[in-house]
Amino acid sequence: MQPVKGIHSSRITPGNYFMHHEMPPSSIPPIRFIALTILWVGALPFVSWGRDVPAPPTPLPTQVDLRPQLDQWGLGPRNQGPRNTCSVFATMAAFEFAYSKHVGHGEKLSAEYLNWACNQVIHNHSEDRGQFFHHLLQGFARFGICKDEQMPYTDHFDPQLEPSSEARATAKDIQDMGFLVHWIRPIQAKHGLSNNELLKTKRVLASGYPVAAGASHSRLFVGYQEDANQPGGGIFLTKDSAGGEYRTVTYEFVKTEVNDVFWVEEPKRSAAGK
Repeated sequence: MQPVKGIHSSRITPGNYFMHHEMPPSSIPPIRFIALTILWVGALPFVSWGRDVPAPPTPLPTQVDLRPQLDQWGLGPRNQGPRNTCSVFATMAAFEFAYSKHVGHGEKLSAEYLNWACNQVIHNHSEDRGQFFHHLLQGFARFGICKDEQMPYTDHFDPQLEPSSEARATAKDIQDMGFLVHWIRPIQAKHGLSNNELLKTKRVLASGYPVAAGASHSRLFVGYQEDANQPGGGIFLTKDSAGGEYRTVTYEFVKTEVNDVFWVEEPKRSAAGK
């Protein structure tokens, strides 16, 4: 099979996360934003552009649907409730799928722990401020992620909530497994995926992995359907924590509103010591 080219990838380790606490992209002057993006990429020693990843069938299928696999594993949509944690749920779900794929059965991971880890990185102890994907990945790089039952999600933000020693130990074990994060599109000042980035997103889905997509509301893409009657020529199937259900967005929406997009690959067997 031919590899998927042009995807920015890195192994998540404590030494390769982006150190800049970023302002909302719309508030950053374009030249400064470009400089910050270069700083971010240049600070990642394990990053490579054009890394080979598993390729889907050629030509691409007209539809892909990972929902049956998610439901079989017991990893259907979960509800974020009134909290501002959609990016947390999308990032957690990307790791959750890769982890479950690796161990061969469904394992729920903790959105609450990942939110806590991110808040340690950005020094937030006051509210659910809405996280950026790259800050959440920094949180994973430093603290990992535990299983859901070890730090269950709560219906409100608690600045005093701390993970147990057992949760921290599990999180470290999962972190050390060697997950690979692949950026299809890092955060940028201008919203909207290019046709090439949209194609790469579909190719990743067709290879059997979901894709986390950030916009004004973050979602996990879990499939797609070509449909000439839809704006842009088709739809993406989404796992949406707003309401805790499967939904859809059109290709047109993705090409005008979505900003940063990444996916998580299961650990290599050699990296996990298996």
